[in-house]
Amino acid sequence: MHDTIMSVEGLAEIDDALLRLRRLWSASRHRILDDHGAAVDISSLIVVEACARGAADGHEVTVGDVGALADVAPSTATRLVDRAAASGWVRRTTSSTSARRTALVLTDDGAALRERAVGARRSWLAAHLAGWDDADTARLGALLTRFADGLDPA
Repeated sequence: MHDTIMSVEGLAEIDDALLRLRRLWSASRHRILDDHGAAVDISSLIVVEACARGAADGHEVTVGDVGALADVAPSTATRLVDRAAASGWVRRTTSSTSARRTALVLTDDGAALRERAVGARRSWLAAHLAGWDDADTARLGALLTRFADGLDPA
């Protein structure tokens, strides 16, 4: 931990920026559409993202993993998974580690949805950071990652 005194102005600026960014990905002007042209709820995108990240890390994804990423209670995570499964983006399978657990697997439709969502987010970011140089973009990414990694998940 650093022994520094934080600037009240700096904290106020960060607080204001975070408040203005709170609905960044779910803003009405930035919708991800399913294959039928309907807007996909941000919570379903989080379920898909949790499954994709787990698969990329080589571990089984559970409802608990979804809850951790979405920062919601287990009962809420279950409802989010139910909705994503009903939409065909994830499917439940038997866990390979415990007969009492259920694993979640991204479907082909879910993988395609994730690809569209990531592409849309990155395209939006690229458009809004077009005037930034690579060093500033990298610095912003590093600082946001440091901030996110330092947050207590509880």
